[in-house]
Amino acid sequence: MRILMIGPDTKAKGGMATVIANFKQHFNSENHDICYLATWKEGSLWTRMKATVASILQIRSRIRRENIDIVHVHMAQDGSFFRKALLLLQAKKECAVVLHIHASQFDVFYQKSHPWIQKYIRYILGRPDKVVVLSEEWARFYNELTEVPVSVIENAVEMPVVNKYNPDARNIIMFGRIGERKGSYDVLKIAAAVGQKFPDVRFYLYGDGEVERVSAKLEEMRLENVIIGGWIDATTKEAILENAVLHILPSYHEGLPMAILETMAYGIPNLSTTVGGIPQAIQHMKNGILIEAGNIVKLETEIIQFLADETTRYQYSKAAFNTIKNRFSMKQYQQKWEKCYMNMKKIM
Repeated sequence: MRILMIGPDTKAKGGMATVIANFKQHFNSENHDICYLATWKEGSLWTRMKATVASILQIRSRIRRENIDIVHVHMAQDGSFFRKALLLLQAKKECAVVLHIHASQFDVFYQKSHPWIQKYIRYILGRPDKVVVLSEEWARFYNELTEVPVSVIENAVEMPVVNKYNPDARNIIMFGRIGERKGSYDVLKIAAAVGQKFPDVRFYLYGDGEVERVSAKLEEMRLENVIIGGWIDATTKEAILENAVLHILPSYHEGLPMAILETMAYGIPNLSTTVGGIPQAIQHMKNGILIEAGNIVKLETEIIQFLADETTRYQYSKAAFNTIKNRFSMKQYQQKWEKCYMNMKKIM
């Protein structure tokens, strides 16, 4: 079967682009051939608009010309929803469609929308032949909005052959968009207390977003143990992973973050929150740490206890590495998607 996958360019920022890049690099099937259409590119407003408009104008002709059987649409909330909705409607006129939703705040997006927009959202969610989401929690949400079958396929990552974790590392890292949703300001609130106990430990915040605002807050609070690392490429990321003792992501809304899976694949324990699909990857006090979003006291306490206990670091690292190997590897991910495509063929 021939699949046309549509979503952001693989060089774009964000987890969705990473997922598509993994498909490009690792998906190798005798039964399915995937080609790609970029609907979003990093750059100026003109560059972004040009990519979106071109994809809308091209999609039906590409489906016909390349004998596409299934269009695989990657979607999030807000602007991504409206862009992909237009593409989904065009694609559905020609072939089957699977809608792959990565949104971390689709519930908030839906609830804050005007009733007319809510009606349009439900209409769009009713158009594909299948909806795929990242966790059982999200499946329950979407099942309230559509009668289309909803399946769960968790994200996956490539992993090293061996566990590369360094339990003596002194860097606590955080990947993702810097801002309120990811809990960046919660980290600032506990950094000083952690620094008093462990003066050699540094927090590194990597990503884009509210960089200037957070930088100003750092100066205001006179925090010297928190560093804004900015957006990084894959080569730089590997060196960062090899020197990280813990990855933290105290998010308030999530799907199943690629940052958590990527760091666990390197054997790096994670501290995160009980939102979205995160509990599917992190098991509290087994392969990492889970707290409630916004619990600053627990965030501080858990980090300090973790840094003080070398045995725990070893145990969590080993379990985190095995969790990815057994449940979130690229091989298993491909098998799940091959099964999804074959099941769609039966209903076409």
